[in-house]
Amino acid sequence: MRHSIRALIIHDKKILLVNGHEADFYWTPGGGKEWYETNRQALRRELKEELNVKLASAHKHSTVYYNNTKVTNYIAEIAGEPKAGLEITKFTWYAQGD
Repeated sequence: MRHSIRALIIHDKKILLVNGHEADFYWTPGGGKEWYETNRQALRRELKEELNVKLASAHKHSTVYYNNTKVTNYIAEIAGEPKAGLEITKFTWYAQGD
């Protein structure tokens, strides 16, 4: 079973979503956890790769299962201004009603 770690980054009542590879949808930042990583190490690495930011804090929010994947979500705070990194091409701050 694949294990994915995701960050729910909220600022000014908006959530940070990412996009890449010409996808027609956005998703929360994060990705696959390597066998040798803890959840926080994976989250830290993914945020650096995707958004060029540091993980300031993280609190486990939920774990869900679908399509043979375990997804663990963290409410996360970041240090630094997000910039599209290696694995994404753009990001947006999304608010309900946008």
